[in-house]
Amino acid sequence: MHFRLPVLYLALSFLLAPSGQAQDMSEKVLGESIYVPAYSRIFSYPQRSDLLAATLAVHNVDPETPITLTRVDYHGEDGKVLRTLLETPLELAPFQSKTVLIPINDTSGGVGSNFLVVWSSEAPALSPIAEAIMTSGSGGPGPSFTTRGRVIERQHAE
Repeated sequence: MHFRLPVLYLALSFLLAPSGQAQDMSEKVLGESIYVPAYSRIFSYPQRSDLLAATLAVHNVDPETPITLTRVDYHGEDGKVLRTLLETPLELAPFQSKTVLIPINDTSGGVGSNFLVVWSSEAPALSPIAEAIMTSGSGGPGPSFTTRGRVIERQHAE
């Protein structure tokens, strides 16, 4: 059966970090900064684009340990902070989630916008899932997709 190698490669690619080292999904840490790609529009032709709403969702997947969101920022494609989306730190209980909406009529982020999510915990905790859900919001068929965040900084427990 010659299809096993591509399937195995695909399965392993999800488990490997960009550096080629395996990610330990059960590692508990004291905090992280997570970069989450988002898109306020996508192009289907050089002069035609579809507007998108972006919803950031952060899920505390640790069944025992609360985490605290300390910063959630929305950046434009030029890298500049467009707005801070969290006024004060917000604790997420085990399995609790927080969502933030960038409406479809807000095109300030451009094609390559992103979120920066910073969290911490007093006790070592599992890394939350941070993802963006983009949708055309038109009610009819249109583009909808998700992006998963990538940890760019980590505070290990000692």
